[in-house]
Amino acid sequence: MSNSTLNSTMTTQTVLELNAAQASIYTRTNIRRAYQDFDDSEIAGIGVRGDNCIVVRRDGSEQTYDRQLIKTAFSSYTHRLKDFFSYLGPHYRGPSVWRNNAYVLFKGWTYTHALGHTTSHAKLQAHWADKFIHLSDPVKLTTLLQSDQTDLGHLVAPDGIWNPFGSIDMESDLEENTASVPASTREPYCSCGSFQRQLLNVSLFQEEIQGFKPWCIHLTWFQKYRELLCKRTEIRNAAHSGVSDKCVAWWYAPPVDSNSDGRFVLLHTKSGAQAPLSHWRTYKPQEVLTQHDAWDLFFNMMEAGYIPFPGTSLPQLKEAVKKS
Repeated sequence: MSNSTLNSTMTTQTVLELNAAQASIYTRTNIRRAYQDFDDSEIAGIGVRGDNCIVVRRDGSEQTYDRQLIKTAFSSYTHRLKDFFSYLGPHYRGPSVWRNNAYVLFKGWTYTHALGHTTSHAKLQAHWADKFIHLSDPVKLTTLLQSDQTDLGHLVAPDGIWNPFGSIDMESDLEENTASVPASTREPYCSCGSFQRQLLNVSLFQEEIQGFKPWCIHLTWFQKYRELLCKRTEIRNAAHSGVSDKCVAWWYAPPVDSNSDGRFVLLHTKSGAQAPLSHWRTYKPQEVLTQHDAWDLFFNMMEAGYIPFPGTSLPQLKEAVKKS
């Protein structure tokens, strides 16, 4: 049985038009996330009435859906964690420190498919990776990062941002590739379109969702990556002389096409990172591990006291990595 209630005729009660925040929350995709059996065809409009989201069909009939369930689906989606390689730069490069308490978060163009490293986006990332620091204006930096021609990544400030150039006009048209940069804030910040739409309409979002604060998938990923770095440092500091004998070398082969997954390979040893190849063993050689396993595997290995290293950084393993 469907979770919705279908009325054969239009109700006389008023269906309110969505404001800017509600239009971001009560979308076809978010309703589908809350209700897996939702039919998103033949829709004439979406509105709200009381505690319900109202979907009006082209035949004039209505369906009602619980607003709270859709709001929960929206929040879960904007806070979701994407796979480890989604926001790494070339050569497994993590977020690049910029200035003013902010970072450049790369889009993972190199890891989208087997030839990702040959794309113009990936090559531009490699070219600019160490040069962002020379751009002092956050608006100019954001334009470089998010223009249609470059699409390199986003400017993120998980602990807030300080902008000596002042604030940008919040009344100006906001597109996916532009961003407003506040004069300063202690709240997390991202230049991506999703975060900017929330920031622009924050009061309306707060009316809709109690305790709402702008957030996005880039901040979630950055938060998890920072947690990984802190855990790795903790293990290294706890090891004798800062050198752990328990090590894991990892390597990733991007997918061959959009319908397949990449392959994530792990080699482990208890003889230190410089141990010869004969001292390393493949982790779960009978299983095919993918990018979707990476986060859990990283934290599981560190919980067991192993320090992770990119396999390409260990010369004695290069041949083994190529054969994996």
